[in-house]
Amino acid sequence: MNKFEKYLKAVIRIGLGLFFIVSAILKLLSLDNFELYIYSFNLMNLTLCGLVARAIIACELLVGILLIIKVKYKFAWWLTLLMLIGFSLLLIYVILFRNDSNCHCMGDLVEIKPSMSLIKNLVGIALLMCVRKEEDYQFRYKTLALVLAFVAALVPTFILFPSGDIYNLFTKSEIQDFDETAFNALMADSTMQDIRFDDGNYIVGVVSSRCQYCRTGGLKISEIVKHNELDTSRVIYFIWGDSTSIREFQTETQSESFRFITISPIQAIRVVNGHFPTYLFISDDDVKRTSDLRHLTEKNISEHLK
Repeated sequence: MNKFEKYLKAVIRIGLGLFFIVSAILKLLSLDNFELYIYSFNLMNLTLCGLVARAIIACELLVGILLIIKVKYKFAWWLTLLMLIGFSLLLIYVILFRNDSNCHCMGDLVEIKPSMSLIKNLVGIALLMCVRKEEDYQFRYKTLALVLAFVAALVPTFILFPSGDIYNLFTKSEIQDFDETAFNALMADSTMQDIRFDDGNYIVGVVSSRCQYCRTGGLKISEIVKHNELDTSRVIYFIWGDSTSIREFQTETQSESFRFITISPIQAIRVVNGHFPTYLFISDDDVKRTSDLRHLTEKNISEHLK
């Protein structure tokens, strides 16, 4: 192997590794939406989707690191190939049967259409074939490097960004950012005369139309309601913002079927003490519990609305 070929293969290998690492980091930065995208295929519940999302990200981090440092190279090469093939098959399905504008391959910060992502994967497979015969580096601390690679892949995905169920084990299941007096005053307002919660269970989201966390929570509720075939009339949003941003909120969160009540920012801030989003679980006019985005789970929503 001449020097040019050797350097070229090193560039390809390191470039592939860096690409997988960047892809994983971008998914981590928009992990909630990546979970919900997997959930939208209706193959498993949201808890399992969270684990699958983190497993994908961990694998991307791991193969990226192993390709760069050339430790367990054959394992990393085959895992990379299988991942690219698997992602490509999924993208073909998405292109044929869905109308997704973003496949979330690079998270939400870099939107990529499924067709472009498929081309990206095919190019990745071709480049991977160019470096299939590479061998492991031999150095003194090879075992330590392997252990650190696994730590670097697993700690961010499963510990620094824990799933909702794991997060709820170590935090309070309810938040205190709710002012009952302010809520009662809001409900006594003349504009709220046709809003009643005395005939069963409701979930009321107190949100800001431009808050990205509120939009993530809105999409989460929409997917859970659709997945579990829940009654859309039992979800109501108290939202503040201008008409344009409210329409954008409805479109982005796929929540056009829910009822929206526009309130002033002062009213919203007083009810939830400025904590957006906050979700009120109401049963027969009584607020039983409140939740923020992190504590909003499929189990809690489905059990309350069923």
